[in-house]
Amino acid sequence: MSDTKQKVAELFEITGGNVSDIARQIGVVRSTVQYHIRTLGLDKKPLRGGKMKTDKAAQVGKPKKGTVQRYILSCLQNNTELNDKVWTNVLALAEFYNAEVNVARFTYNKNAYGKLSVKPGTGGNEDHELWYDPRAEPYFSDDDVELAPGLVWCGRQNTLPTAQRPLSGFEAYHGRKSTVIPHVKFDLKCVPSAMSEGTKFMYTTGTVGKMNYIQKRVGIKAEHHHCYGALLVEVDDQGHWWCRQLNADSKGRIYDIGVCVDEGKATAVNRVEAITWGDVHLQDIDPSVRKIAWGPGGVLDALMPKAQFMGDLVDPPRSYHNMKDPHVVFEQYVLGRESMGDMCDNIVEFLNVESWREGTKTVVVNSNHDNMVERWLREADYRRDPVNALFFLNLQHAKYKAIAEQDSSFHVCEYAMNERGCSKSVRWLREDESYIICRDAKGGIECGMHGHLGPNGARGSAANLAKLARRINRGHSHTADITDGVYTAGTSSRLDLGYNKGPSSWSHSFTVTFENGKRQIITIYAGKWRA
Repeated sequence: MSDTKQKVAELFEITGGNVSDIARQIGVVRSTVQYHIRTLGLDKKPLRGGKMKTDKAAQVGKPKKGTVQRYILSCLQNNTELNDKVWTNVLALAEFYNAEVNVARFTYNKNAYGKLSVKPGTGGNEDHELWYDPRAEPYFSDDDVELAPGLVWCGRQNTLPTAQRPLSGFEAYHGRKSTVIPHVKFDLKCVPSAMSEGTKFMYTTGTVGKMNYIQKRVGIKAEHHHCYGALLVEVDDQGHWWCRQLNADSKGRIYDIGVCVDEGKATAVNRVEAITWGDVHLQDIDPSVRKIAWGPGGVLDALMPKAQFMGDLVDPPRSYHNMKDPHVVFEQYVLGRESMGDMCDNIVEFLNVESWREGTKTVVVNSNHDNMVERWLREADYRRDPVNALFFLNLQHAKYKAIAEQDSSFHVCEYAMNERGCSKSVRWLREDESYIICRDAKGGIECGMHGHLGPNGARGSAANLAKLARRINRGHSHTADITDGVYTAGTSSRLDLGYNKGPSSWSHSFTVTFENGKRQIITIYAGKWRA
């Protein structure tokens, strides 16, 4: 081996492969040093590492008695500027709530900025090429932290912003604990749990950084789902927690319940545009949800929506689910729940009194459980059901009359309720009838789909309805979910209805829509809907 070549090999180890230092010490040109490094194979020296165990999340203690701790969680891409308007309002809301801001860093587009396939501090000598907007530096949080019992901030995650389903594959991450994973989209998924356990929630955060995507197919598509904002976490002194999306609009404004932050100033907001409740199921409604949602001083009084949307009001004691099950029929007899007329009376009282508020429009969305009444007319034999015979014949006569008169607007459920004195102010939507709110916000939000009907005769789901290129508020699945522009509320019923056997992802969740068209999914838990 030549003297120069020998010296290069020795200095390579001493300097850590710094070509300029090697060339300077042996007095040869840089190209010569690089040639010898290649011929010796020093440039192919493998990196080595490893660890024995995965990192555990650090834990944060419960807030002091009588206090609430709040966190605002978001993320920021490398070599990308902050969205100034959104960042200003995030900090203003943090000051308003006395909340702690946590921003996770992530990397993307390594070809443009260097070898940036890993998070800062984990990649070795290439870290010097990373740049993050220094204004966010005091808030960087790249570790996993358990913010409250059962809720983990997954700051160490480094998910590509182009991931279409950023929560996919993380269902088992941190076991049974719910997780918040930093990502530029707003996404929400619920993991089925045993009846003895609470549902596991998985959230993403939105971002405070501008769009900065490779202008190829995947990057351009990701721009459409890029969401500015953050996730708000509230923790009470019992360790119970609640999460809400803080979705900024094109002006950078951020709405939360009771407040709007614009240009760094927080002002009170007395009303929201709409609430889409979890499926009502009045016969089997959870008593605590009923009180929290519609009771005096509850959610309805606090938010004063211009409109409230309800689906699956009806749980008929006679339906195709149970008409041929003698055990269920006998149980209804024992419980005094046989009468279809009594069921309608209960619903009418609920609509006319309990859930009625001045200035709030009640809209009943056409839904599969409500439509069971009409199916009952097609399939039941009134002669074998004396309790409901007169009620059945009355509805059947009205239905036949509507057919004879070619009255396509006839709605069996509405007719039944109106016969019992339901307020004419209640709007009963027909099948496939549209009801769009916030039309000035990117074409508005469709609230007329319950969610049981999908495209081209398929069963409805968040995934297939998301392809309609229309933002939608829906229900039906009893499982809270955000998939692209489709927000799915949970249920207002008891979480164990007997027929939903096995692990369940149901939750007492409802969707709130603000006047600018931005939305939150809020979950009632531990007898409260917020800390």
